[in-house]
Amino acid sequence: MMKIIACPTCEQDVEWDTNRLEKLEERWGMACEKCGDQVFSVSEEEKEMILVGIRLTEEYVPDIIHAYHNEDVKNLPSRVWFGEIKKSN
Repeated sequence: MMKIIACPTCEQDVEWDTNRLEKLEERWGMACEKCGDQVFSVSEEEKEMILVGIRLTEEYVPDIIHAYHNEDVKNLPSRVWFGEIKKSN
């Protein structure tokens, strides 16, 4: 899973990588490769929640792109329509 975020200091694109998290006192963080400033930081609990979320996503969310390529999509419409949106009170 790859996620690109922008450094708040130099606006350099930084690839989120759990292997690049570093322990900084009581928090975990990742520094920008270009300017070295902190891109973000999370607590130990937040870090564990992120890792559990990644693990659950990898286990239970289907690989839609891979599934799509394995289907016979020649006869499928190229447009998707969900109908009218009903207004509710």
